[in-house]
Amino acid sequence: MPWQWWIHTVPLRLRSIFRRSQVESELDEELRFHLERRIEYEIAAGRTPEEARRAALRAMDGMEQRKEECRDMRHMNVIDNLIRDVRYTVRTLARSPGFTFAALLALALGIGANTAVFSVVNSILLRPLPYADSDRLVMLFDSFQQQGMDRGWACVADFLDWKERSRSFQTLDAVASSRFTLSGDGDAEQIVGMGVTSTFFETLLARPLLGRTFTAGEDQPGHALTVVLSERLWHRRYGSTPNVLGKEIALNGRPHTIIGVMPASFELGQRDVEAWAILVLDPPKRRGPFFLRGVARLKPGVTLDHAAAEMDLIAREVERANPKDYTRLRFPVVALRETVVGDIRPLLWVLSGAVLLVFLIAVSNVANLMLARATTRQREIAIRLSIGAGRGQLVRQFMTESLMLSLAGGAIGMVLAFWGVAALRWLEPRGLPRLGEIGIDARVLAFTVVASLASAVLFGLAPALAASGAVLSERLKESGRGGESQRHGRARGVLVIAQVTLSVLLLIGAGLLIRSFNLLGRVHPGFHAPPEQVLTMLLSPTGPRYRDTRALGAYWDRLLERVCLVPGVQAASVAITIPPDRVAFSDGYEIESKPTPPGSEHPAVPVPFVSRDYFRTLGIPLLRGRWFDGRDRADSPRVTVISEAMARRHFPGENPVGQRLKHGHRSLANPYMEIIGVVGDVKYQGLDSENTLVYYELTSQVPSRPMWLLVRTRGDAQALAPAVRQEIRSLDPGVPIDRVGTMSQALSESVSLPRFRSLLMTVFAATALLLAAIGIYGVIAYSVAQRTQEIGVRMALGATPAGVLRLVIGQGGRLAFVGIALGLAGAFGLTRVLEKMLFGVSASDTVTFASAALVLGAVAIVASLIPALRAARVDPLTALRHD
Repeated sequence: MPWQWWIHTVPLRLRSIFRRSQVESELDEELRFHLERRIEYEIAAGRTPEEARRAALRAMDGMEQRKEECRDMRHMNVIDNLIRDVRYTVRTLARSPGFTFAALLALALGIGANTAVFSVVNSILLRPLPYADSDRLVMLFDSFQQQGMDRGWACVADFLDWKERSRSFQTLDAVASSRFTLSGDGDAEQIVGMGVTSTFFETLLARPLLGRTFTAGEDQPGHALTVVLSERLWHRRYGSTPNVLGKEIALNGRPHTIIGVMPASFELGQRDVEAWAILVLDPPKRRGPFFLRGVARLKPGVTLDHAAAEMDLIAREVERANPKDYTRLRFPVVALRETVVGDIRPLLWVLSGAVLLVFLIAVSNVANLMLARATTRQREIAIRLSIGAGRGQLVRQFMTESLMLSLAGGAIGMVLAFWGVAALRWLEPRGLPRLGEIGIDARVLAFTVVASLASAVLFGLAPALAASGAVLSERLKESGRGGESQRHGRARGVLVIAQVTLSVLLLIGAGLLIRSFNLLGRVHPGFHAPPEQVLTMLLSPTGPRYRDTRALGAYWDRLLERVCLVPGVQAASVAITIPPDRVAFSDGYEIESKPTPPGSEHPAVPVPFVSRDYFRTLGIPLLRGRWFDGRDRADSPRVTVISEAMARRHFPGENPVGQRLKHGHRSLANPYMEIIGVVGDVKYQGLDSENTLVYYELTSQVPSRPMWLLVRTRGDAQALAPAVRQEIRSLDPGVPIDRVGTMSQALSESVSLPRFRSLLMTVFAATALLLAAIGIYGVIAYSVAQRTQEIGVRMALGATPAGVLRLVIGQGGRLAFVGIALGLAGAFGLTRVLEKMLFGVSASDTVTFASAALVLGAVAIVASLIPALRAARVDPLTALRHD
């Protein structure tokens, strides 16, 4: 149509809808005008006024009829027709409660699952970070051969080089994750914190809730130490009092003045940070230690690629100036969003694809129900067509039903999505970023509305067109014999095949993740102590009395003596690193008899500092030599114990005991340590990691804090936690106790993300399986109901119940077989996206594929069995009399 038609027509339609009373009044006046002119004409022709009025009304075919025609032409009946269609839809749906319930359930599951997952994707991937101009924020890292990481930690010297030489950044700050012992104003406690340089909050353009943030130069040596609290800590420890400003507290024994409070919504990668302490950058004496990362704001007009190129150039200059410290040095620059999102993006897209499949299965299920319902309403449709109803009216009526079902299903799905998001927050899967921001917002609501409307079109339009498009005589014949047209039968079969195909994809995906999770759970962590009999807790003695390393070492010795005397305790030890993934310190190493070639270094590996009974406490087997014992004191020569993996790597076919290595690399003046033993491999970097090279050092020779206390008990370790806590308090009540748990809980936490994705995929696959079973059952049951006469004739002619049973089950089996075959073929390609999430199983695992096919086949047989049994019990005489 020409655009002029739209310009003139659309405003008239809108006016007829929104100014109905005015348009009605104008219509009455117009028709009255025409009537009066006609009456005048008839009077002029010689009729009396009464005769003239009757003649005028006859000539106009009645005033009300004319009004209705004008209303239709002016689209004034849109609202009336809509209200009439809605009322009719409500009555028809109420008369079919089974159909209505099944359709609403399928739509609620499909739309609800999609809404819940979209809320997660929206919050993590689509919604901007909660910082002004967040697209200009980047993070900087170190990457060199000795670290063996693409995004490793930097040292103070590196950061100062960044500040001095770079020109791409408006502001640049260093951040260091930390744990603080908070004391000085009540009971000491451990809190998660960050050390940051002075323009950190300026870089993020973040404003405090109370007080102020750091000022430029506040991170210089000699300046008074300050700290900014989180709103959560302010509320929990200080009762939200404004008097907290200016208060002096101690962090790790050093006095800090509280200058501000940040709102609860502020975070940078970690949800549980409760304090940001000023990070004083003392002039470095060497390259190391490596504990920093950079956060910066790009200057206007500077791109990420430009900044990355500049930092690579700086890295080459730094490496040339420090050849003994770095090999293949790079300073990666990464968008802040990428570092926040981390490796979760592939998982979210996989889950999005999974819920989309659930949605399509649900829609096809409802479409099947609509087709079946349209078939049962053939007589009604035929009568309405015969008395003058137009095809457009029938399509409008069917689409009204679809729209009402989809909107109602969307509303129920929204409730399910709220519950799903609440459950997600309760689960708190480890590794899922921005969890506190996940919720139902305007964008999610819009997505739900769009999904509801899309589902209405997807499952409603085809049945509506099919129901209204048949020839009247054909429809009357079909309604008379109570059968289903071949067109409808084929359409419903295709929909069932599609459901089975999509279900196979989901089942295989869920099966792969479940098998992977099960295999991960069977990985031996390397220690033989029962995990439920090992108690763990983090202790951090701080303050003036522990600044001397000898005093600190004496505290650990006294603590272990007292804990070992607790009834039920078998052994106790302390360590800075414990399995399966709590690594506190990593470093390179140099073997005296096996120097590395020039220009290369051994990569950093975990270095657990442990007490003498660590290996006995965890049950780590001794393979060669000896463990640490009483001969190894603070003033004795330094010794080390290495892992089996390190012995295999560097000492194949020879005895490593008696050899010497040192931590760090050749440029550091660290003493060499004698290797006194080899122990079994232990998982320190996650259960899914390879056996890592590890060398152990003794805490009495390298005192440290904070430290993990490990207590091996004879029974349930959790039951002894109060007694152990009491011993710690009696020795020094000022030492905070944090993260109390058992080793079994630590193992469970380490696989929380694989468990989370396996659980979600299992729920989606179970939903798809249920919907597919309902779809197969519906098609077979309806087919049996429509073929009752045919089955009666077959049995009257000699067919046995067993033959009828095979006939009906074969119908469902054929549909399932085609769907399974298509699903298996599609899964070989689609499961490749899961490869990086799998452990110990390939993306084309034969067992998983075969299991999915068998499960779908069994479900198809069971779903077909009930209507098949009903068909086998058909009485031929009753069936032949059936109308």
